[in-house]
Amino acid sequence: MDQTHAGWGAAALAIGRPAVELAVQGPGAMPVTMSNHSHRENWFELLTRPLWGLTAAKDHVPDTVWEPLAAALARALDDEDDWYIGDAARGGQRIVEAASVGWGLAAAPEKLWEPLAPKAKDKVAAWLGRAYTAEVADTNWHYFPVFAGHGLAVVGVKTDPAVARAHLERMGEMLLGDSVFEDGPGGRVDYYNPFAFHTYALLHYKLSGDDRYVPNAAAFAKRFGSWFAADGASVPYGRSLGYRFAQSSLWGALAAADVEAVPWAEAAGHARRHLDWWWRRPMLDPEGRLTVGYSYPNDAVVEQYLTAGSPWWATKAFIGLLAGPAHPFWTADEAVPGPVIEPHKAARAVHVRDRAGHVTRLNGQAWHPWARGGQAAYGKFAYSTLAAFSHAVAGPGLEAAVPDGALHLSEDGRHWRGREDSDDGVIDENGVLTVDWQPWEDVSITTSLEAAVDGWHARVHVIDTGRCSTPGKAAGASRNRGTSRRSGSRRPSSPARACARRSSTRGPGARRASSSRCPARTCTGPQRSCRSCGASSNRGSTC
Repeated sequence: MDQTHAGWGAAALAIGRPAVELAVQGPGAMPVTMSNHSHRENWFELLTRPLWGLTAAKDHVPDTVWEPLAAALARALDDEDDWYIGDAARGGQRIVEAASVGWGLAAAPEKLWEPLAPKAKDKVAAWLGRAYTAEVADTNWHYFPVFAGHGLAVVGVKTDPAVARAHLERMGEMLLGDSVFEDGPGGRVDYYNPFAFHTYALLHYKLSGDDRYVPNAAAFAKRFGSWFAADGASVPYGRSLGYRFAQSSLWGALAAADVEAVPWAEAAGHARRHLDWWWRRPMLDPEGRLTVGYSYPNDAVVEQYLTAGSPWWATKAFIGLLAGPAHPFWTADEAVPGPVIEPHKAARAVHVRDRAGHVTRLNGQAWHPWARGGQAAYGKFAYSTLAAFSHAVAGPGLEAAVPDGALHLSEDGRHWRGREDSDDGVIDENGVLTVDWQPWEDVSITTSLEAAVDGWHARVHVIDTGRCSTPGKAAGASRNRGTSRRSGSRRPSSPARACARRSSTRGPGARRASSSRCPARTCTGPQRSCRSCGASSNRGSTC
């Protein structure tokens, strides 16, 4: 990929134009895909989400793209038109895309507003005004009316500033400390911090001069580099991975806002290598449109809200184009990242980049019960840029449970339980992450995760059990680099019941430890660990 300003502009157009060409044909041209919102809302995503990148790249985008896009957008927001998306006051997915519309008007009014007829302008302003005052989910969604307001302000429509002020104040109440936001009550710390909270904070600052959350974005950026491997891959973790290279949008947002949180050579290096990594993935369909999936088309790995129009949030990665070609973000030589161990207590995670450049996330956060696939995306103990994680499927056996990066237990060898509801992990002063969890009420497990930069990490599980169960664990999912290496999981041998034991499991590079039974058989009494080897006794028996 051409890593110049002009090369990124061409890339933004290459990704955005196929979506626009389909969307401007109207809702009927939109493919029917799985989603928990309406087909028309899915089409509205396809129409508006490319605006995040196209507006930043507007000098590289021809009028043959802008003219039909502006016309289709006006029709979508006209309550007298057959393409009308629906009243923004009804909330839902329309509010998400109201931010895209507001951003587009604020960043490229000459392309999306000025060509419109007076009546069309009135319709667009009226719709966006209702979005500005609509109720939103108590999450990062509080930024969406703020950006609707920015668009209205740029085109000369007055709004009540108290509305945006209330949303911004609520955002501050979500701060967990140490530069991290909770994505709503009980929410997780994932890529919504860099590509939503912090990216929006920087763009809000660029448009308004309000820097209240810029220090948080800058502080987060200092740690965020540890999420990226030396080859540009970012560690796959959490929901909305289908937004792909949006993962790197924070780096470009820093440049757009001219906030040097880290040396420009570091920010540019992560951003360039990340896009280059994605440019080598088979993520496009034959028409050049982004598919639903991650590094390749795969509907099974996305959440219930992610549909055919959703992936173009990825174009947030191109926001750095707002910094001109003479900016250091474009002129600096890339800094090469080295090994690092980065504990982040507020994020309940430790990120490790080893000497080979691969990143492992040791994870203390609990699963996300709301999101489809939330146990796989949030509940494993280790995630890796070398091997993406697997999703469980219905059916008996360890092969269906796929406990890569995890520990599962079974009483019968057919039905398996892993970590679901649990308290979040705690990181001590030595960077060791500890999680307490219970697969059953009478089985308590303390898992400790410790990192090293030599390519290994240790997972130690101390199990206190009231029942006989078979542990199952796996190294990691198949590598996603085009190889056919199988998962490290294997079916446990049926006679080997662990009535409980202490074990250290091997993840994508976790240290091996012996799991043999204690030859001394020196422990007695229920629920107590053997002092010789760590194996635990079953109730009423000796080990």
